[in-house]
Amino acid sequence: MSDKKKSVGIQFLSRDGKGEIVAILQVRGKWNAEKNSPESWPGACQVTAHGKLEEGEDFTQALLREIREELGNDIAAIVKKLSDAGSLVELVNDDSPEKQTITYGVIVAEDVLKIMIAREKSDSFGGFRLIRAGETGKIVDIQKFEKTLGVTDKTVIAMFSDEKKAVKMAFEKLI
Repeated sequence: MSDKKKSVGIQFLSRDGKGEIVAILQVRGKWNAEKNSPESWPGACQVTAHGKLEEGEDFTQALLREIREELGNDIAAIVKKLSDAGSLVELVNDDSPEKQTITYGVIVAEDVLKIMIAREKSDSFGGFRLIRAGETGKIVDIQKFEKTLGVTDKTVIAMFSDEKKAVKMAFEKLI
């Protein structure tokens, strides 16, 4: 693998209990279990799952691994079937000499949303936040917050710019 940093993510859309289309954002926890250290920007939001490629992985392999790690084997199996069926849509492909980030999007069934929402919060998992298309304009740049303190106001949706772009593109391309 070259020195180029590569990461991959996925943005899920689903229908909420009222039948409305929502984006499922993951809330950053206080603790990064992989690094065994405090998480950066706790309380901020990110796409449904996201992570870096490991040595020898392609984007799809890394995506499925990240989903297994962050969302569990049952959700990874569902996404694998959707991927094999060609249902994943590329929302963002930011490619520069230093890094490449690809974020995919997909609509998942309501039962997948119910499984995810039922997951218990922990220090390393801040839960999920559902937003509607009309709320994407309220997303603020995560860089406006102090990295170690993070987002303490629960009414604020703060994200990295590429992930904000992916959420907006999910509503545009998937519905």
